[in-house]
Amino acid sequence: MRKPTGMAPDTLALGATSAILLGVLAGCGGGSEPAAEMGTIRTAPVETAQPELPPVQPVSEGDCPYLSVEEVTGASGTPTDEARVDDSVDPAACFFYDADGAVHLTTTVYEVSSSARAGELVTESAPPDASEPAEAEGGWGGGVTVGPAGALAVLARDNRVLAVQSTGDDAAVVRGVVEIVAPRVAD
Repeated sequence: MRKPTGMAPDTLALGATSAILLGVLAGCGGGSEPAAEMGTIRTAPVETAQPELPPVQPVSEGDCPYLSVEEVTGASGTPTDEARVDDSVDPAACFFYDADGAVHLTTTVYEVSSSARAGELVTESAPPDASEPAEAEGGWGGGVTVGPAGALAVLARDNRVLAVQSTGDDAAVVRGVVEIVAPRVAD
């Protein structure tokens, strides 16, 4: 992972956590192929499954299309100085930076193959027995977890998954951001 200018060590930790989240959200898509039997010669490359959810990174400076730095400051209590986006997904994934130049909050909306798959991804990312239920306006439902990497809210609506992650351990922060974002990205 290439570190953009001004990123602090916390950014790398959030990036690593985001990569783990993507692995969980992707359902570890692909699996591994059994080893070839002795004496078998492979004549074509091994087919690999594309990840179900594309990885996102803070690739360019810009405003988040559905959440402002002021709203993030209000919801998190952490002064937010900058937003960076990855517009390879629609709507763009957003990364919010604190005064020290470290990412402290991310938001991503994914579109998957079906509402059933969106529900599965929520359950895998925020298992009901290890998370608190969460709902948001517009029919979003899922869960919120808190762990060493911070707080995570993952909700689904139809075939979309909304993930909000904070480096802080306050579940109220990600819940507050979900309440702002969910109605804005419902369609």
